[in-house]
Amino acid sequence: MKIKGFLKLFWMTLLIGTLAGFVFNLVAEPGYIRNQSISGYVTALSYSSTWTAISLMGFFSYLILHRVGLDLFRGAKLWNRVQIVLIAFALFDGVYLRGLAYGFDKTSLYIGEMVVLLFIAFLVARTKARETNFTAFIPTLFLMTVITLIEWVPALQATQDKRMLWAALATLLVCNAYQILMLHRLQEKPASQGQSQKQA
Repeated sequence: MKIKGFLKLFWMTLLIGTLAGFVFNLVAEPGYIRNQSISGYVTALSYSSTWTAISLMGFFSYLILHRVGLDLFRGAKLWNRVQIVLIAFALFDGVYLRGLAYGFDKTSLYIGEMVVLLFIAFLVARTKARETNFTAFIPTLFLMTVITLIEWVPALQATQDKRMLWAALATLLVCNAYQILMLHRLQEKPASQGQSQKQA
């Protein structure tokens, strides 16, 4: 990807994620609107920009991780299997570790969150595979589940208010989905064989 494409992806993600997260936070905390408090709007905006920034860091970290994984496991076949195991492990931990930390009385809620996350991840991965090729399905699913859950950890540590947690998760999902679906559109297209032969 050229620097122009990188900057476009960065700034558009920052804009879309911040605006979407701002709306999600206002929905999660209607008091910001009822009170018409400037500090409330600033708080909602700061939350949304924070999750967007975390998503940006997580996405570009994943691009490096994916390249390392391909090299370490000598190709996509074994690396995809490893990613599937990690997806299952991350979803299990999303329920079990939270149960250990906060009690298992809300296990059904934790399971519901993981089901929603996996469903959205599946839709994004299927879209990515249709727009590119089937080999993009597992990496996209990994990004939308494992990386999103890792990015969600700061929210889980900060609060157990399910409305705010859902707002943070929704913001992360919007950002990650936008980035992965735009990535192939901003990458430089390889020159055709005919053009290469003419230039040779």
